[in-house]
Amino acid sequence: MRIVITGCKGQLGQALQHTLAKDQLLGLDLPEWDMTDPACVQTVVGFQPDVVIHAAAMTNVDACERKPQAAFQVNILGTHHVALACEQSGAAMVHVSTNEVFDGTLGRPYYEWDIPEPKSVYARSKAAAEFYVRTLLSRFYIVRTAWLYARGAITL
Repeated sequence: MRIVITGCKGQLGQALQHTLAKDQLLGLDLPEWDMTDPACVQTVVGFQPDVVIHAAAMTNVDACERKPQAAFQVNILGTHHVALACEQSGAAMVHVSTNEVFDGTLGRPYYEWDIPEPKSVYARSKAAAEFYVRTLLSRFYIVRTAWLYARGAITL
């Protein structure tokens, strides 16, 4: 299978590359590849992937609060570009999102069809990114995770 992994230098991206090593992989990340630049679409389309695992994002919640414009540019505009690349190449998209799109006050487990109630800049940017994925693509998966951990990961 031909797989693009955005954010390949991050914790999740590295774990995915290790796990999927038998597939044909194209890892994309800064500084060589910038998903906020519309030209990034052609790199993905040129690889002709079967699937794009979109793990790239601005995930530092505190930094998102301090720099909301950067969070929106990376998490929303960047995801928009990746979704367009998926649409143009016919690839399915696995979009890595967050449980923070929900405010946690529902009093029961959340379902994928529950309406997001994001409170932070980070959560709003990820909820908006999900909107683009659902709107632009017919073949997609949205994975909402609360926390990632891996062997060798640095904890702060």
